[in-house]
Amino acid sequence: MSPVKELFLQTQALFEYVSQSFPKEADERDRFIATIDEQLQYREQHLAKIDAMNLSELEKKLGEELVKLNKRLNKRLEEVRAEIRANITEVQKKKENARKYESPYEGTQTDGIFFDSRGV
Repeated sequence: MSPVKELFLQTQALFEYVSQSFPKEADERDRFIATIDEQLQYREQHLAKIDAMNLSELEKKLGEELVKLNKRLNKRLEEVRAEIRANITEVQKKKENARKYESPYEGTQTDGIFFDSRGV
């Protein structure tokens, strides 16, 4: 099988996998992200094997389809990345709220403090 076809099939499989809904459970999320990372690394290895100067016409057409698929894949990966960021932010807020609940008087409070500007 030609490297272009292998890359196309790998990209297509990755796109189908990434098109699934983002898992809600932490363990499933970690596996989902790890699988994406593995597939991206595998895909990168196939990309390195391609010699752009020695492609047949069929491989060039497949390459054009690959570019289109890659654009859709990048868009979906950005959506997944945004979901991951939102999830991390949510976890950080939960940790901060739990910390504040456990020790409500920790930290500085600026409510009710008046500083005299005259220096008296």
